[in-house]
Formats: sequence, C-alpha cells, structure tokens
Amino acid sequence: MNVKASELIAKIREIHPELEKNGVQVACYFEERTQAWVVGLNFEEHSLETRLDKADAEDCLAGRKCVHLGAQIGRFVESYCLRDGICPAGAGE
Repeated sequence: MNVKASELIAKIREIHPELEKNGVQVACYFEERTQAWVVGLNFEEHSLETRLDKADAEDCLAGRKCVHLGAQIGRFVESYCLRDGICPAGAGE
C-alpha cells in the first residue's frame, strides 16, 4: 500500500476530531532514513513529534489497527489540550 501524507493526516483527524476543532496543527512526512512516518502536532507553544512505522501506517489506513498512532496523539491531547482548559471550550465533546 502506498501511503500519502494527506491520507495519514485525514485519518489522524478522523480518530481525534478534537485536534482540528481546537486548532491543533498536524503535519507528517516520510523519513527515508528510518523508513517511518514522522507525525508532528503543534498547539500554541506545545509540540509533539512521533514516528509511525511504515507497516503501522499502512495497517491504520487499511482499517486494521491504529494503536500506536492513537495512543501517542491521545497523550498529546490529554497533556496539552485538555488539561487546565488550554484548548477552547468544547475540546472534550
């Protein structure tokens, strides 16, 4: 399966709709050296960068499993977006 950055970003936004709703920027690119996708999230002064193996990205887009990606992004949302009301109201809806 040939994964495109735009497809991976769309899947991330599907899994975590609160990101787009609250202005969290999502970017990704494929890193040839490590053969992994690098996913970056930015919200105000907070940022997270995580890597997703090529096979994990393919599995996620094929609807088989998105465990690593969902967990990493979920931690960002919990740590920087939902705590202390940093994100605008409605982040948890």
